[in-house]
Amino acid sequence: MYRILDGSENGIVGIRVESKLTPEEYDLLNSYLEQLIQDVGPINFLCDMADVEGLNSQALWEEMSSHLRNFQDYQRIAVVGNRQWLGGETNVFASWEKSQLKKFTPDQTDEAWNWVKG
Repeated sequence: MYRILDGSENGIVGIRVESKLTPEEYDLLNSYLEQLIQDVGPINFLCDMADVEGLNSQALWEEMSSHLRNFQDYQRIAVVGNRQWLGGETNVFASWEKSQLKKFTPDQTDEAWNWVKG
């Protein structure tokens, strides 16, 4: 399950992932993001996975990376998650390499929003 965060506007989208997403939720999220890209052009995206309980954040992000589309239309991506996987050497972010991507810990969520908003 996910929810769109307050403050999402004008091509800036924040989501909070609260549990593993279903195929239907990916379809809804992709439709929303694709429509937004069509309306405003490239977007900035914040994905907050800090509160996901009982799931490996790295595995969840890998899953999300394989299901979300239109990577070329994401300018800035901020990922908020636990320090263990954000700091590790991993290819989890490889599919987003054309975007500016920055990783943040849960105590840096405000900083993540400020960075995404540019």
